[in-house]
Amino acid sequence: MQYSWLPQERREVIVREKPPLVISSKRFARIQANASQAAQQERQYRLQLRDQAEEQLRAGGEELLRQFGGRKLCITKAEECRRELEQLREQELEAKRLAEEESAASRREAQSRQKERIAAAQQLLEQLRPGPRELQCARLQSEVLRSVQAQRQVQETFAQALERQAERDRRIYHEQVLNGIEEAQRRRAERCQQLGEHKQDLLSAIAEREKERQAAKAEEHEQARQERERNQRQLREQQRRDEEVRTSRRRQKREEALASLAMAEQRQQRLLMLEEVEQVQCDVHNEAKGRLEQMKRERTRSRVQQRIQRNEKLAQEQAPRLHYSAGADEARHERQLVEMQKAHSAEQARRRQSRERVKNSRLAIQREAEQLAQASREQGEADKREAVDLRLKNDLVHVQFKRQQRQEQLQRMRQLRQQLDEQVRQRHEEETRPDTNYNREAQLECLREDAFFFDYARQLMDTARARGCPLKPFVRAVGQYKNENRIGAGIRVPPHLVTRLSMGRRTAGDSPAETAVKAQSSAEEAKLAAEEEQQRRNIEENLKKIEALVLAEATAKAEVPKG
Repeated sequence: MQYSWLPQERREVIVREKPPLVISSKRFARIQANASQAAQQERQYRLQLRDQAEEQLRAGGEELLRQFGGRKLCITKAEECRRELEQLREQELEAKRLAEEESAASRREAQSRQKERIAAAQQLLEQLRPGPRELQCARLQSEVLRSVQAQRQVQETFAQALERQAERDRRIYHEQVLNGIEEAQRRRAERCQQLGEHKQDLLSAIAEREKERQAAKAEEHEQARQERERNQRQLREQQRRDEEVRTSRRRQKREEALASLAMAEQRQQRLLMLEEVEQVQCDVHNEAKGRLEQMKRERTRSRVQQRIQRNEKLAQEQAPRLHYSAGADEARHERQLVEMQKAHSAEQARRRQSRERVKNSRLAIQREAEQLAQASREQGEADKREAVDLRLKNDLVHVQFKRQQRQEQLQRMRQLRQQLDEQVRQRHEEETRPDTNYNREAQLECLREDAFFFDYARQLMDTARARGCPLKPFVRAVGQYKNENRIGAGIRVPPHLVTRLSMGRRTAGDSPAETAVKAQSSAEEAKLAAEEEQQRRNIEENLKKIEALVLAEATAKAEVPKG
């Protein structure tokens, strides 16, 4: 178990070789059959050549047989089989060799791919550390700022183009206005000249027209005077005729009024006569109506008396018959009542018997149910007792198991605590051992990280500078990293805080004992010191390059307005 406050050991990636490839005979046969198309073609070509050679040999053998009188000069069948077996063995060996080469090549390719993936993962992990991650953010911010600046420049260029266009439009409009004014002035002068000439013509025409108008006016006045005189004569004649017409109308109206008065008096007399006649008719009608009503009442009274007398007579005739029918009905009702009572008593008896039977059956069922309930209760109590006993046993086993488990856990904790105490003791012994500085590796690792950060920042700034991106985000990230890690900051230690211990970060003002420890350091310490100095130089060089890039950018920005 490792502790966070102790120096950690760097873990190395162990690349294990793949196990050897083991294949079956069938798979080997398939690989051999499908090794490559070129090998198959070559094998077919060889078979063709061998067939041709065998055919030639056979033809030559037959020729030799004919020449040598039937003696056999060809190889035997066994020799031919042996040769074919040797060729097959050679082919199998060749196929095995090809398969091994292919497997070795695939294994090497897989190892190379794995190494590449591991390197990419390590590079990604390096980039995802706090420092490089901030640099990546700064790179993205720089690209965003570059796009913003480019957009701003485009907008400024567009605004300048708009201003130039507006200025050109204003100039063109000004010229057009001036030309329009000159043209208007010229047209106005021409128009004034034309108006003067036209005015003279109009004045002469007006004078002539005035003379004509005066003559026409005098003639019109004379005609108007004559017309007025004629109208006055006609008006007087018309007034005289109107007066005569009004007089005749008044006379006619007076005559019509007298005639209407006479007719009104006649109409009044006729109305009075009609009213008297109508009154006489009403009196006669009322008297006749009263007599008719009296006759109707008398006739109704006589009819009622006749109906009453007839009903009394019928009642006297039918009285004995009604008495007889009432007695028979009463006897019949009594008989029916007796029969109904008998039927009701029999039905009541049947119902009583059925109720008794139902009651007895219900009691029997109830007794059986009580017996079953009693048996089930007894069985339930027995099951409950068994369950309680079983639960007690299970609880006892569980308690014993938990107790044993707790004892084992305590034992493991004691062993682990002993191991941790032993590790702490060993670590304490190693730390308290003289001539040993355990923070040296940590400091060197910090320097490596700082050197990597500034080198990576310088690379990103070079790339951003080449692409025209602003360096302000990188400057901010570098400054923040320097402030957080106290890089380039002078540290003053008060006298009362000067330490005599060899542990911790070395600062100005440490005790002289540290120099004595340095003098007694080993070759490894010298190597670490050289590496530390090299890392510091790298950091300083990268910082100088970064400052140069920032200064170049500031100079370029300052020269832009001058241009």
